Amino acid sequence: MKETRVSKYQQYRKSISKKGSKGFFAPSKTEEVSIEMGLFLKLKKKRTIENAVIISVCAVIVLTLVIVGLRLF
Repeated sequence: MKETRVSKYQQYRKSISKKGSKGFFAPSKTEEVSIEMGLFLKLKKKRTIENAVIISVCAVIVLTLVIVGLRLF
C-alpha cells in the first residue's frame, strides 16, 4: 500500500512539473503556474508559516522558563 501512495505522489509531482511552469518557486498567482502547482505552493507556504509559529512559541516558552529559573535561584 505504501508503494502505491509513493508512486501516486511521484506521478502527481511529475504532472505538476510538466505543466509548463518555469520554476518551482514561481508565485502561486501567476498564470504560468498550473492550478495544481498553485495549490501545492499555497499548502507549502501555509506549512512553513505553521512551523515557524510552532518553533517561535517553543522558543518563547523555553526563554520564559530560563528567566523564571534564574530569578528563583
